[in-house]
Amino acid sequence: MPGKSLFPLLISCITAFALTACNNGRVKPYAHCVSSHEAVVPISIRTGKMLNLYLDSLMVLGISTPIDYHDKEQVLYVFDSYNKRLLEYPLMAAGDTVQPRKVLPVHVKDKISYFKYISADSLVLYAYGGAKLLYYSVSRGVVDKEYAFMKHKTAGMHAAPPYANAATPILFSGQTVTGFGFLLGEQEGEPFAARTVCATIELKTGNTSYRIAYPEVYREHNWGGSHLRTPYAAYNEQRRLLLLSFPADHHIRLVDSSWQHKDVYAGSREQICITSMALPKSSEQVLDVDYALQYYTGTPSYRNIICDPYHNRYYRILELPPAQPELANGKPAGKRASLIAFDSDLQYLGEAALPDGLALDNFFVTAEGLYFLNVRNKDQNMAQYALCTIAIEK
Repeated sequence: MPGKSLFPLLISCITAFALTACNNGRVKPYAHCVSSHEAVVPISIRTGKMLNLYLDSLMVLGISTPIDYHDKEQVLYVFDSYNKRLLEYPLMAAGDTVQPRKVLPVHVKDKISYFKYISADSLVLYAYGGAKLLYYSVSRGVVDKEYAFMKHKTAGMHAAPPYANAATPILFSGQTVTGFGFLLGEQEGEPFAARTVCATIELKTGNTSYRIAYPEVYREHNWGGSHLRTPYAAYNEQRRLLLLSFPADHHIRLVDSSWQHKDVYAGSREQICITSMALPKSSEQVLDVDYALQYYTGTPSYRNIICDPYHNRYYRILELPPAQPELANGKPAGKRASLIAFDSDLQYLGEAALPDGLALDNFFVTAEGLYFLNVRNKDQNMAQYALCTIAIEK
């Protein structure tokens, strides 16, 4: 009978509906696991001397404070975004605490989130609000030129404005300036190739272009729309090679000067899996800040890719879930960071845990090693950078 033949199908539909309801719309998460079966090679990361910078009563040097280190002069330039000042710290100065050699006012209206020191009279300033690039004259106190990264973004483009810091720097190459960023959220049916992370300005014309979509692992799964959508970048000037690190991908994306790219495996040798959210992209719960943080904290993810020209190496930072999910006050604990070292051809050299309490977005590279801002420093009159030296047996 027709009715009888439809009965099993009806039962199946009811069962599927009930299971969906019980799961509150949850989906099975995707696990992106390490494919290498090589053994972990331990390396040594030592914390050396602390670099102490004097702060006056106006200055706060935090995780997002823009800095720019110049090796030749051994000077660290710091931009005070709140009080619109440029501070110059000579790192060769004697004494336990380095005093600023110069403090210069910067007369701009926008809040500056990134900058590059060009010369004593020239700064390039970036304001995330409006995605504006400002060429500023120090001696005259004026903006000479202004560019907009999103100037030619049109309907249908899902291009991201640069979200710049030391871990995702804006790159200056001749008359081309490139920044890297991400859009918040996840969308069902979003054109995959249209969601790009690189925005470029041609300084001669002011024209903009948008390139480089996410790796293939991002095509179908829900990666939370924030932390695991953040790209990280480094640039090898000698090879004119851009490197991009995506949190959910064990590979590094290499981009040449013609914007041709390839993905190279550059993951941990720990047997880890990066898991997507157990929610469809359309779920409103994705927008819940606490839920998003809990998801991010609970899965491994990559972040910084760092070029070390002094030792001809690359470093990639991996974050692992905390050993204990919560602190005593009920708040989620921070992730544990480790550093993976590669040679100039991205061949694996080894990995080791980084010390706790480092601001991974606020660092600079020297011949001595990597200096990270120490977030555990409690002295309001001083900012403190911890020197991490990486030793690798040959």
